[in-house]
Amino acid sequence: MREAKHVAGALLKYQWNYYAELAGQRNTIQEEIKQALIQVCAPYEFQKWQRAVKYKYVLHPLSSVGSLTYIGGRFNTGTDVNAEVPSFPALYIAQDKDTALQEHLGQEPDKHSDLTPREIALTSAVSEAIVSVSGKLDKVFDLTKSSNLALFVDLIKNFKLSNELKETANKLNMKNPGIVRTPDDLIKTLLNPDWRQLPSNYDVPANSQIFGHLIYSSGIEGILYPSKFTEKSCLAVYPRNFPNTESYIKLDDELPHPKVPSRIDGLTWRVSEMELRELIT
Repeated sequence: MREAKHVAGALLKYQWNYYAELAGQRNTIQEEIKQALIQVCAPYEFQKWQRAVKYKYVLHPLSSVGSLTYIGGRFNTGTDVNAEVPSFPALYIAQDKDTALQEHLGQEPDKHSDLTPREIALTSAVSEAIVSVSGKLDKVFDLTKSSNLALFVDLIKNFKLSNELKETANKLNMKNPGIVRTPDDLIKTLLNPDWRQLPSNYDVPANSQIFGHLIYSSGIEGILYPSKFTEKSCLAVYPRNFPNTESYIKLDDELPHPKVPSRIDGLTWRVSEMELRELIT
């Protein structure tokens, strides 16, 4: 047990050092990264997309509070990741109901079952609601095209890792720590189905969460990406970046309560970080 505890501690330290070495190098070129990301963004409009939420949020489906719980989502960091890593919220929506449901429940295909990911999702005992939303975002980074990552990759492909980190990886019988060199390699890590492994097991954000923070910190309102289940389009939206833009998201249907916000935009974005009880009391 002592040996297992020692190895676990060494792995945690290694993963943190790996993250910290690259974070330090990104910090030295923050402005260049920001410009590389912003200049390939474009406006994006969507009609009658779908947002799946847990039952507890059903009366305030435009709330991003749930995205901060535990480790967070693919492109945002929750409060249970390392305290040294900033948490930030996001709203997740999908092109259709099937995609919204599967992305929300996060069901992985069962290799020992003939059930599809959708059928597995439908077996979940978790109560959820799906609402229709429409909107427009001024600046969206499109991850459905790996070429959009070219400028960013050019900035990070020559980052260096310390010999100490490489030696530690060797002692732990891990593969040599690497640097992303091409847009295609980066897109694979950002859309990795097993992205939760790092934040849940090693207390550091996943590559997709790091990228999400770079997008969020650059003032960009959203990331367009393909679902790992259906390959249909999904959006991670950052309402905190709505001020001074024309961006908005609105509910398409009749409201269940007069105090439920039907729209968030540059003036009302703060309600997305409120729980229902804060709105109706």
